[in-house]
Amino acid sequence: MKVVAVPPLDERSQAAPRPVVRRRRPLPGGRAVFGGFLVAVAVVGTVAAQNAASGPPSTRYVVAATSLSAGRSVVLDDLTTRAIDLPEPLSGRAYRDPEQLVGRVLAATLAEGELLQVSALAQRGPRAGEREVSFTADPARSLGQRLSPGDLVDVYATAGQGQAENTSLIVPSVRVIDRQGRDGGAGFIFTVALADADDVQSLVAAAAAGSLTVVRATAVPPAPGGG
Repeated sequence: MKVVAVPPLDERSQAAPRPVVRRRRPLPGGRAVFGGFLVAVAVVGTVAAQNAASGPPSTRYVVAATSLSAGRSVVLDDLTTRAIDLPEPLSGRAYRDPEQLVGRVLAATLAEGELLQVSALAQRGPRAGEREVSFTADPARSLGQRLSPGDLVDVYATAGQGQAENTSLIVPSVRVIDRQGRDGGAGFIFTVALADADDVQSLVAAAAAGSLTVVRATAVPPAPGGG
């Protein structure tokens, strides 16, 4: 009879490892999957909005196409447009259509590429307390069509003939409101704005008595008492 040795109980428990039972993780349900989808969509939308906000500007504003001096009457070739991001209220003082500025007079010097704003243009129309006066000037004495609304001018009157001829300054630095007529015509009709009633009287009397000469004074500081 063969005898088989049986190991003690504590040795048998060490020799045979116990099986480990792990719980399976449940798969996500339909609600969880849909919620994750919504979160992903929200993240994508946020990123897209940020990219759009930081993208290149799309609104184009009028800028100077070249260096422009004060007193210049604007022509279309003086202007161009550029896409710029402008905050309020700056965007409200800028222009988008170059054609609406043709014929306007610059009240300030602009560098190439500089934004055109309301403050850079001479005002149109009479201001509070000003009077409008019209007079005729010979084309040869009025700079032809180089003068435009917004320009400042000095008006001189010449009376008499020969040695008795006399020229004097009637009103300095008055603002042109309107100009009618063409080069080669009988004369230009200017409408100017005057704040002083004595200046109005002097200009009306000079226009009736003799020839008037108009001198551009836009780039010169207005004289005291001028319109």
